[in-house]
Amino acid sequence: MRFEAQRQEALLQARRSSASQSGDPAADAPQAAESAARARRHAASTCGWCGGPIRVRATGRLPKWCSASCRQRAWEQTRAAASGRSAVQIVERRVETPVAIPPTRSDWPRLLGELVTQLDTGRIYNRDLDEMSAALIAISASMTRRLYIRSRTAPRAH
Repeated sequence: MRFEAQRQEALLQARRSSASQSGDPAADAPQAAESAARARRHAASTCGWCGGPIRVRATGRLPKWCSASCRQRAWEQTRAAASGRSAVQIVERRVETPVAIPPTRSDWPRLLGELVTQLDTGRIYNRDLDEMSAALIAISASMTRRLYIRSRTAPRAH
């Protein structure tokens, strides 16, 4: 294959040099046709449906599609367009995505109990303990402040 392509290129070079030396415009016509054909072959290197690469052979018809499935899809699209319909079927469906709901005050005892269980069973990594410790210290300080404020504002028994 490679030898054949080299031979054709050498013949083309010989024709070009002889045409340029003779100055004959009729001799330039085959050269123009060959360059147009080469341009067409180069342009046919991408699929008309998906835009993927196409392997263009040296001889034969120029392919428009990279595969049989792309050819089938293009045919379906053309047929649907000719009948006035759309080849794409629109499907409506509801997609529900879960949204994290912040825990309420009734959830906190259960969640803190789950945290205790995970700490006791070793399901929390040691690398996370420092960050968790700082958060628990902040919670403890907040609870202490709250209890102090509550004790000061509570009605006094006589």
